[in-house]
Amino acid sequence: MPHPQRKHRRMNNRIVTAIEPSPKGRGYAVYINEEFAFVLYKGELAKYGLRNKEAIDDTTYERILSETVAVRAKKRGMDLLMKTDRTEADVRRKLIEGMYPPEAVDIAIDYLRSYHYIDDMRYSCDYIRFKSARFSRRMIEKKLAEKGVSSAVIQEAFARCEEEDGICSEQSEMELIQKLVRKRHPEGIEGLDYAGRQKLYAYLYGKGFPVSAIDNICSKM
Repeated sequence: MPHPQRKHRRMNNRIVTAIEPSPKGRGYAVYINEEFAFVLYKGELAKYGLRNKEAIDDTTYERILSETVAVRAKKRGMDLLMKTDRTEADVRRKLIEGMYPPEAVDIAIDYLRSYHYIDDMRYSCDYIRFKSARFSRRMIEKKLAEKGVSSAVIQEAFARCEEEDGICSEQSEMELIQKLVRKRHPEGIEGLDYAGRQKLYAYLYGKGFPVSAIDNICSKM
């Protein structure tokens, strides 16, 4: 049986080749031309007249996507965003994991984006403002990229935050290193032995600061 997340190819002659219980435990996974198409409930199978080994015309296929599957994908996307703000890539990943077909995912993402329910620029600016008190710009960039935010959006978000809040400028990062060192060693670091200094460096490096910047600040404290 083909992988349920494999992208469905559009074909003129569609044949329902399998209807089986969904791996997610709700509804039935419908396979068309040996490929996963979508998940429907029992009543929906009857509504659209889907039967195993029978053809499904283009009109019915499009109705299923627009009237049922895409609507459900939109609602699922809204539910995900009610719990916490997410990047577009994260919402897309969650919908695919939920066995929504690519066409329905695209429709849902376009809908959520059009109403700014998902907004990678807003998400990035909020993330930068929240994390900049504890992490370096380099680390924040890395984390946002891992969340699927494009490099262009990340750089624009940093530019906005620096212009509006003075966040993540070179000077503010130097001040942040000093703040973190003082918080960790309020008595000062002059008396630290080699092992203690290495531990401090590792802590700061883990926050994303380059060794050169750490060295520069710690040598003056």
